[in-house]
Amino acid sequence: MSNQDVKKNVPIYFYYLTISKEKDAKDNTTYGIDQIVDSFSAMLQRVLEKDLVSRRKDFKELEKVVWLDQVQDLKNGNYNIVFKSAKYNHIRNEIDTETMEELGTRKRKQDGDEEKTHLCIRFNKGQLRFLAVHESNHYGISIKCIVDYLNSQFCIYNEETEDKYHYTLSYEIMPGDDFLNSLKKARTVRAIKLIVSKDDIKDDFMSFAGREEISDEVEICLHRPKKAKKFPENLIKSYYEEMQSNNKIKRIIAVGTNHAGGQMDIDTDLIKMKHYLRVKIQSVTNEVESVDFFDQSQAFIDGMRR
Repeated sequence: MSNQDVKKNVPIYFYYLTISKEKDAKDNTTYGIDQIVDSFSAMLQRVLEKDLVSRRKDFKELEKVVWLDQVQDLKNGNYNIVFKSAKYNHIRNEIDTETMEELGTRKRKQDGDEEKTHLCIRFNKGQLRFLAVHESNHYGISIKCIVDYLNSQFCIYNEETEDKYHYTLSYEIMPGDDFLNSLKKARTVRAIKLIVSKDDIKDDFMSFAGREEISDEVEICLHRPKKAKKFPENLIKSYYEEMQSNNKIKRIIAVGTNHAGGQMDIDTDLIKMKHYLRVKIQSVTNEVESVDFFDQSQAFIDGMRR
């Protein structure tokens, strides 16, 4: 069997990415996703034009260096991105596991093994956020690390280009259908909490508080109808589907009890959508083959959308 035929199961998680744009109070322009996409593409390209030393970001708390390695801009907000990272300060005695010959410590403190992490970003017209498929690699980097890296690059981009806008990426977990399945196991559900952006609430009560006096996110608590043990299942499903299709509802928490009578909170943030891709691996390093990873990710996304 050739190495091209060797595959492994790669865990992937799904997230929503949002890019916010800060502007001057006198600026009356609307949030234009096309302009956001253009700026994001320009930032990525500018980073790639730099040498590796300028691209790197040192995450000292992780003892890991991260840099942008490859970007395939598929246009219209769709990207195939490869990050690389290397953990330093990890020195151990090495040994030949076949002959059991000790090889000593051959690394220096600044030396690290290169690791790839793949991120597939897709955008649907009419949406205000992106879908991201993240390769879960124990030795690679997390989605939080990726977002922190891109935000730091956006800051540098803003300074170098004197762009009048400041951009910030944020991510939200895309919940799996286990959220709805978990609800079916609840004995009672007494309240549903919807976490939404305060900017999406058009209410006179919001005017009582200044913009900086309340959190950017607001919790709406819905209590179950009297004499009912649970919320109507279709109602919760409608909120869940709205969360999947738009970015107005950021998180749903169902508060109730389990069949043993204990407290039971079912939170979309704790139930991530997870899947496995069967992907080709490279010889020697056994790393995921990038082209195949992105092909498999696209096929899975197409299946979801059908």
